[in-house]
Amino acid sequence: MKETMEPEPEVLLQEARENVEAAQSYRRELGHRLQGLQEARRQIKESASQTRDVLKQHFNDLKGTLGKLLDERLVTLLQEVDTIEQETIKPLDDCQKLIEHGVNTAEDLVREGEIAILGGVGEQNEKLWSFTKKASHIQLDRWMTTLQPKITGSSSVNVLQIILRTYM
Repeated sequence: MKETMEPEPEVLLQEARENVEAAQSYRRELGHRLQGLQEARRQIKESASQTRDVLKQHFNDLKGTLGKLLDERLVTLLQEVDTIEQETIKPLDDCQKLIEHGVNTAEDLVREGEIAILGGVGEQNEKLWSFTKKASHIQLDRWMTTLQPKITGSSSVNVLQIILRTYM
Protein backbone atom coordinates (compact mmCIF):
# COMPACT_ATOMS: atom_id res chain seq x y z
CA MET A 1 0.00 0.00 0.00
CA LYS A 2 0.98 3.41 -0.70
CA GLU A 3 1.24 5.79 2.02
CA THR A 4 -0.67 8.94 1.47
CA MET A 5 1.62 11.67 1.41
CA GLU A 6 0.85 14.73 3.27
CA PRO A 7 1.21 17.85 1.23
CA GLU A 8 4.00 19.99 2.13
CA PRO A 9 3.36 22.82 4.54
CA GLU A 10 4.03 25.46 1.93
CA VAL A 11 1.46 23.95 -0.41
CA LEU A 12 -1.03 23.78 2.47
CA LEU A 13 -0.29 27.37 3.36
CA GLN A 14 -0.75 28.47 -0.24
CA GLU A 15 -4.00 26.52 -0.50
CA ALA A 16 -5.26 28.04 2.75
CA ARG A 17 -4.44 31.56 1.49
CA GLU A 18 -6.31 30.90 -1.76
CA ASN A 19 -9.29 29.56 0.18
CA VAL A 20 -9.31 32.65 2.43
CA GLU A 21 -9.13 34.91 -0.64
CA ALA A 22 -11.96 32.98 -2.30
CA ALA A 23 -14.04 33.24 0.89
CA GLN A 24 -13.32 36.97 1.12
CA SER A 25 -14.25 37.44 -2.53
CA TYR A 26 -17.41 35.39 -1.98
CA ARG A 27 -18.23 37.47 1.10
CA ARG A 28 -17.71 40.72 -0.89
CA GLU A 29 -19.90 39.42 -3.71
CA LEU A 30 -22.62 38.43 -1.28
CA GLY A 31 -22.29 41.83 0.44
CA HIS A 32 -22.82 43.56 -2.92
CA ARG A 33 -25.83 41.37 -3.60
CA LEU A 34 -27.23 42.21 -0.16
CA GLN A 35 -26.79 45.90 -0.91
CA GLY A 36 -28.51 45.37 -4.26
CA LEU A 37 -31.40 43.58 -2.51
CA GLN A 38 -31.67 46.36 0.05
CA GLU A 39 -31.70 48.96 -2.72
CA ALA A 40 -34.37 47.00 -4.62
CA ARG A 41 -36.43 46.71 -1.40
CA ARG A 42 -36.09 50.48 -0.80
CA GLN A 43 -37.16 51.23 -4.38
CA ILE A 44 -40.18 48.90 -4.11
CA LYS A 45 -41.26 50.47 -0.82
CA GLU A 46 -40.82 53.97 -2.23
CA SER A 47 -42.69 53.07 -5.39
CA ALA A 48 -45.51 51.43 -3.39
CA SER A 49 -45.75 54.51 -1.17
CA GLN A 50 -45.92 56.82 -4.18
CA THR A 51 -48.52 54.57 -5.81
CA ARG A 52 -50.62 54.59 -2.63
CA ASP A 53 -50.46 58.40 -2.54
CA VAL A 54 -51.42 58.67 -6.22
CA LEU A 55 -54.30 56.20 -5.76
CA LYS A 56 -55.59 58.04 -2.68
CA GLN A 57 -55.44 61.36 -4.50
CA HIS A 58 -57.12 59.89 -7.59
CA PHE A 59 -59.96 58.39 -5.55
CA ASN A 60 -60.38 61.60 -3.56
CA ASP A 61 -60.67 63.45 -6.87
CA LEU A 62 -63.20 60.86 -8.08
CA LYS A 63 -65.17 61.18 -4.85
CA GLY A 64 -65.25 64.94 -5.29
CA THR A 65 -66.36 64.68 -8.90
CA LEU A 66 -68.88 61.97 -8.12
CA GLY A 67 -70.20 63.96 -5.17
CA LYS A 68 -70.68 67.01 -7.40
CA LEU A 69 -72.44 64.90 -10.05
CA LEU A 70 -74.68 63.31 -7.43
CA ASP A 71 -75.49 66.72 -5.94
CA GLU A 72 -76.36 68.06 -9.40
CA ARG A 73 -78.53 65.02 -10.11
CA LEU A 74 -80.28 65.42 -6.77
CA VAL A 75 -81.03 69.08 -7.54
CA THR A 76 -82.42 68.09 -10.96
CA LEU A 77 -84.62 65.36 -9.48
CA LEU A 78 -85.87 67.65 -6.72
CA GLN A 79 -86.74 70.27 -9.35
CA GLU A 80 -88.64 67.62 -11.32
CA VAL A 81 -90.57 66.64 -8.19
CA ASP A 82 -91.32 70.31 -7.46
CA THR A 83 -92.57 70.83 -11.02
CA ILE A 84 -94.75 67.72 -10.92
CA GLU A 85 -96.06 68.74 -7.51
CA GLN A 86 -96.98 72.21 -8.76
CA GLU A 87 -98.61 70.83 -11.92
CA THR A 88 -100.55 68.29 -9.85
CA ILE A 89 -101.58 70.68 -7.09
CA LYS A 90 -102.96 73.34 -9.47
CA PRO A 91 -106.00 71.29 -10.57
CA LEU A 92 -106.60 70.37 -6.93
CA ASP A 93 -106.46 74.06 -5.96
CA ASP A 94 -108.91 74.85 -8.76
CA CYS A 95 -111.14 72.02 -7.58
CA GLN A 96 -110.91 73.27 -3.99
CA LYS A 97 -112.01 76.73 -5.09
CA LEU A 98 -114.99 75.22 -6.89
CA ILE A 99 -115.89 73.13 -3.86
CA GLU A 100 -115.53 76.10 -1.49
CA HIS A 101 -117.73 78.17 -3.81
CA GLY A 102 -120.24 75.29 -3.82
CA VAL A 103 -120.12 75.09 -0.01
CA ASN A 104 -120.74 78.84 0.26
CA THR A 105 -123.58 78.63 -2.25
CA ALA A 106 -125.06 75.64 -0.40
CA GLU A 107 -124.75 77.46 2.95
CA ASP A 108 -126.48 80.52 1.50
CA LEU A 109 -129.15 78.27 0.04
CA VAL A 110 -129.65 76.45 3.39
CA ARG A 111 -130.04 79.78 5.24
CA GLU A 112 -132.41 81.14 2.64
CA GLY A 113 -134.40 77.88 2.67
CA GLU A 114 -134.60 77.78 6.48
CA ILE A 115 -135.86 81.38 6.52
CA ALA A 116 -138.41 80.54 3.84
CA ILE A 117 -139.56 77.44 5.73
CA LEU A 118 -139.85 79.29 9.05
CA GLY A 119 -142.06 81.91 7.46
CA GLY A 120 -144.76 79.35 6.72
CA VAL A 121 -146.99 78.97 3.70
CA GLY A 122 -149.13 82.10 3.97
CA GLU A 123 -147.08 85.25 4.08
CA GLN A 124 -143.78 83.72 2.97
CA ASN A 125 -145.17 82.01 -0.14
CA GLU A 126 -143.16 84.25 -2.37
CA LYS A 127 -139.95 83.45 -0.39
CA LEU A 128 -140.65 79.70 -0.72
CA TRP A 129 -141.28 80.09 -4.44
CA SER A 130 -138.09 82.15 -4.87
CA PHE A 131 -136.07 79.64 -2.85
CA THR A 132 -137.40 76.61 -4.76
CA LYS A 133 -136.76 78.30 -8.08
CA LYS A 134 -133.23 79.27 -7.03
CA ALA A 135 -132.46 75.75 -5.72
CA SER A 136 -133.59 74.08 -8.93
CA HIS A 137 -131.64 76.61 -10.98
CA ILE A 138 -128.38 75.85 -9.10
CA GLN A 139 -128.76 72.10 -9.68
CA LEU A 140 -126.87 70.81 -6.66
CA ASP A 141 -126.26 67.38 -8.27
CA ARG A 142 -124.26 69.04 -11.03
CA TRP A 143 -121.52 70.05 -8.61
CA MET A 144 -120.78 66.49 -7.54
CA THR A 145 -120.57 65.08 -11.08
CA THR A 146 -118.43 67.98 -12.27
CA LEU A 147 -115.88 67.64 -9.47
CA GLN A 148 -115.57 63.84 -9.39
CA PRO A 149 -113.12 63.32 -12.32
CA LYS A 150 -110.85 66.15 -11.18
CA ILE A 151 -110.46 64.71 -7.71
CA THR A 152 -109.76 61.12 -8.77
CA GLY A 153 -107.34 61.85 -11.65
CA SER A 154 -103.97 61.72 -9.87
CA SER A 155 -101.50 60.29 -12.40
CA SER A 156 -98.81 62.71 -11.20
CA VAL A 157 -98.72 60.93 -7.87
CA ASN A 158 -97.78 57.80 -9.81
CA VAL A 159 -95.04 59.73 -11.64
CA LEU A 160 -93.60 60.87 -8.30
CA GLN A 161 -93.63 57.29 -7.03
CA ILE A 162 -91.85 56.07 -10.20
CA ILE A 163 -89.15 58.75 -9.80
CA LEU A 164 -88.70 57.75 -6.17
CA ARG A 165 -88.44 54.02 -6.96
CA THR A 166 -86.04 54.64 -9.87
CA TYR A 167 -83.49 56.54 -7.83
CA MET A 168 -83.74 54.83 -4.43
